[in-house]
Amino acid sequence: MLASCGPGGNTFRIKGRFRDMQAGQLFIYNLSNGNARLDTLTVQAGQFQYKGEVDEVTPFILVFPNGVEQVIFVGPGYDLSYEATANDLKNYVVNGSDENKLMNQFREETYTLNPSMVTGTARTYIMNNPASPVAIYLLDRYFVQESNVEATELRQLLKPLLAHHPHNHHLLDIESQLTSEAKRQPGKQLPDITLVKRDYTKEKLWSTSSNYHLIAFWATWMSGGYDFQWRLRRGSESFRETGRLRVVAISLDLERYRWEETVRQDSLNGITHYCDGRGLESPVVKTFGIHSIPFYILTDKNHRVLDSGDDPAKIEEMLKKHIK
Repeated sequence: MLASCGPGGNTFRIKGRFRDMQAGQLFIYNLSNGNARLDTLTVQAGQFQYKGEVDEVTPFILVFPNGVEQVIFVGPGYDLSYEATANDLKNYVVNGSDENKLMNQFREETYTLNPSMVTGTARTYIMNNPASPVAIYLLDRYFVQESNVEATELRQLLKPLLAHHPHNHHLLDIESQLTSEAKRQPGKQLPDITLVKRDYTKEKLWSTSSNYHLIAFWATWMSGGYDFQWRLRRGSESFRETGRLRVVAISLDLERYRWEETVRQDSLNGITHYCDGRGLESPVVKTFGIHSIPFYILTDKNHRVLDSGDDPAKIEEMLKKHIK
């Protein structure tokens, strides 16, 4: 009678070993799960072990106390071994699956390269391995998270991945963002959309006419929320007073009472406030392709985009540039 002590079904296991660390703590979480908890791993005698369950191949992230992060691909039934040197965390090896073998190869090739060359290598790996979950990770790590990547290039890399992963929610979200962002490029006409007022009544975004419209996305929970309100009020004040500019502030708060209290206390005169309490799931977020806040869009009276940005300090400068 034979028995196996390895994982089975949807269970996976990671056995880790450090060559130069006897004891310590690190953390691990599921990168694909936005609500994933951070689990603690205890290193004893230079080793650790971690078990979990997944339905498909998924990237997990190891987080060290100094902020260094490492990726390990786990899958149903995977029994993985991890080896690293604490003094050289960039150079680690994970064995036990094709995905980790490919990622080992990528790390080995890019170990001594400068950032621009690493990006080039990531591009090659994505195009050569579109069926691998590693390609999805590399797309997100080196292109989606980088603000200087052109949408055209992102679309080119996304196309072969979607062909192999047509139902991948992360890839579909990226595609949706690109489509929405294209709608708010300078010269594009923004569509109308229904917004929710403080008294819960609804009205259309373009229900009020003006020579110019400044649409600002924010939330009370975001970093620098009060600074953003102050800059929004100060930067637009002179233009609002002349009646040439309409300012619309759309909150992505989930807890409306916090938003209502902040707006009541601050009393941003001349600014129209809206919040539907749906946060990043709000239809207006998806319609305008907003994926981070603060963010603002300036349009003319025909609702054509003139400019946009995410730096509150540049609001007044932008308005002076476009409002004549």
